[in-house]
Amino acid sequence: MSHYFKLRGQIYYFELKRMLASVIQLVSFLMMILYLAIPASILTALVSLSVIADMQTPPEQRILYQWGYFILLYLLLRIQKTAILAQSYQPYMASLLIPARHRYTATFLLTLAAGNIPLLAPLFLVTFIPDWQTFIHQLHFPLFALSAIVLAWISIKNKGVPWLSLCLAPVLLYFTIKHYDISAVTLNTGVLALLLLEAVFDPLRFIGKQTWRMQQYWQIRWIAIMKNPTNLTGRIYFCALFLGLVAYVQYKMALGANGFIQILVCWVLALVIGSYQFDNERFYRKHPHYLAGLLNQHRSRYLIDMLPAMVIAVLTGSVITFGLNFSVGMLVLLPLGVLLTIVSVTKFYRNFFILPSLFYALFLFYLKMA
Repeated sequence: MSHYFKLRGQIYYFELKRMLASVIQLVSFLMMILYLAIPASILTALVSLSVIADMQTPPEQRILYQWGYFILLYLLLRIQKTAILAQSYQPYMASLLIPARHRYTATFLLTLAAGNIPLLAPLFLVTFIPDWQTFIHQLHFPLFALSAIVLAWISIKNKGVPWLSLCLAPVLLYFTIKHYDISAVTLNTGVLALLLLEAVFDPLRFIGKQTWRMQQYWQIRWIAIMKNPTNLTGRIYFCALFLGLVAYVQYKMALGANGFIQILVCWVLALVIGSYQFDNERFYRKHPHYLAGLLNQHRSRYLIDMLPAMVIAVLTGSVITFGLNFSVGMLVLLPLGVLLTIVSVTKFYRNFFILPSLFYALFLFYLKMA
C-alpha cells in the first residue's frame, strides 16, 4: 500500500514539474509584468473567506465572492487533473493489483494536496466553531465548505465543465436575488444541492449525449408532419380562433372572464393541444422498430413528445394570462392539463381519453367554489 501511494505521489510530482516546465515562459512573463499581483490575488481569495463567513454580507456581494472562490478552486484542481489521476499512465496503473479503496484514498490525498490552502482553508475555519449553537447559527459557512469539497470532486470526476453551478446559477441568482430576500443558509443549501446534482448525474453531459438522437428524430418527424400538415395547422387555427373569440367577448362586454370561464377555457385548450398526441401515436405505430432503435429507451419518446406540447402550453398560458388578464395560475394549470391529456391519449388512446381531463376540470371547479 505504501509503495502504491509513493508511486502516485511521484507521478503527481513528475507531471506537475512537466506541466510547469511547459508554461515556464508564460509564468516568467506574468511574474515580470504583474510581480506582486499574483501573490496578492491568492491572498485576496483567502481574505474573501472572511466576507463569506460574515452573516451581514449583502447577498449580491456574497454571490460575487463565493463564485469567485469556486472558480479559482475549480481551475486550480482542473489543471492538475491529469497529474492527480495519473492519466498518462493508465495502462500501467490498470495492470497493478491494487484494491479500489487504495486507489480512491490516493486520489483523495492528492486532491487535498493539489487543492492546498483554497480547498483546506474553509474546512480548517469550520473547526474553530466553538459549539453546536454557534454551528447552527453560522450554518451557511459549513455548507460553503462542503460545497467546496463537492466542487473538488466534480473537477476530478466529471469530464465536462459544471456550467449549471459555476456559470448559469450565479448569473440567475445575481439578477433575481435583488427582488427576493434569500438568507445565506438558503443560498448555500441551494448551491450545495445543485453541485451534488451535477456531481452525481452530470445533467449537461446526458443532455449532450441525447441531442443528436433528438435531432435525427425531429428531422424524420418533421417530414411526416409536412406530409399531412392539416392536423397541426388545424389545432393551431382552432386555438387562435378560440382565444380570439374569448378576447372579442371580453372586449364587447367590457368585463374579464371569471374564474369558472377561465377554467373552461383552460380545459378546452388543454384538450386541443394535448390531443395532438394522437398523431404521435400513429407515427410510432407506423415505424415502431426504427424509432425503438433511434430513441433507445421507451420513456424517451414520451419526453420528446411532451416537450413541444409543453412549450406551446406555456406560450398559450402566457398569452391568456398577460393578454386576456386571466389568473397567473393558468401558467401552471394549462401545462398540467396538457400533460394529463397526453398521458391519457397514450394510455387509453380514443377510449375515455377525455375523462381524466374532465375530472381535472371538475376538481378545479370544486376548488373554485370551496
